[in-house]
Amino acid sequence: MFSATLGEIAAVAGRRSVRGALLPSLVFCCLAALVLASGRGSAHGALQAWRHGSWESKVLVVAGFVLALVCVATALGSAQTSLLRLAAGQWGPLGKRTLGRLGRGHHRRLVRRSDDAGAHDRYPPRTRPDDIMPTRLGNALKAAELYPRLRYGIDAALVWPRLHPLLPDTFLIMLGAARTGVTALLGSAFLSGVLAVGGGGYLWAVHASTPLFLLCLWGGGLVAWICYRGALLRAVTYGQHLRVAFDLYQGHLLEALGRPVGDGDDERAQWERLCLFWHRGVLPHHVATADRPAPAPAPAPDPGGAGPGFSPSLSHLAAALLGAAGIVGALTGGG
Repeated sequence: MFSATLGEIAAVAGRRSVRGALLPSLVFCCLAALVLASGRGSAHGALQAWRHGSWESKVLVVAGFVLALVCVATALGSAQTSLLRLAAGQWGPLGKRTLGRLGRGHHRRLVRRSDDAGAHDRYPPRTRPDDIMPTRLGNALKAAELYPRLRYGIDAALVWPRLHPLLPDTFLIMLGAARTGVTALLGSAFLSGVLAVGGGGYLWAVHASTPLFLLCLWGGGLVAWICYRGALLRAVTYGQHLRVAFDLYQGHLLEALGRPVGDGDDERAQWERLCLFWHRGVLPHHVATADRPAPAPAPAPDPGGAGPGFSPSLSHLAAALLGAAGIVGALTGGG
């Protein structure tokens, strides 16, 4: 939700674009060019061909590299929100029924075994198992999204677009920097995965040496995992900033709407009436506090995920697939 509504600050947009899209794309293009040169022979041979080539060929090579860099950086910059949703586990019906169910079962077991302090900012409350997401990053963002509802009765999806323009510039810059850190690392993880699979497949197809094939496949997978873990840490920090935004500035929105700031149950009822108005158009004075429906009971834990047995995470499955692909490729395609 927050990933789709958070705006960018114009004063630092260029710096964020460089950090979030251009630098990862530059590293990816350089490594992809190195893989292509290694697959055709050797990097030394490619360097010799460059030195003895005509200036027209050099101009064409440089122009092609710059064009590829621009295309990759543009695609990565425009796909940041989609990558964030993908990494958060917001998949289609087929993904939810297959990998999504497996990931949710794994994280439900982790939540049951963890203490409240350790899971507070990384998972939704254990009383809401239906809100568990298939990935760690999705759970960290979901915990931040649920915080204003549980604390103040605020539907974050409805209130955030109205609260965001009222935030101070200094806080917006800090919030945007935290989100840029998440998207930059996710973009690096995605490009590393593409390089591992695509580069490894290319080296296997051209019968490159086995060490080079394994270095590309397993090395790229390892870098992708490291970048994803870094994005997870940044997502926890980003979620903390979102909580602070509601804690400190939700009263500013009430003042901007011309409504007095209440406290306790009165404030919660006021937020619920406003959210109902924004969601369904029901006027706030038509909703009496006494007529509010009782909160729904916490959903029961999923019986399918309550077993004490081992439940692999999606990271375990990806590592197993890369390991098996490396072994099979080394046995069948090594030069």
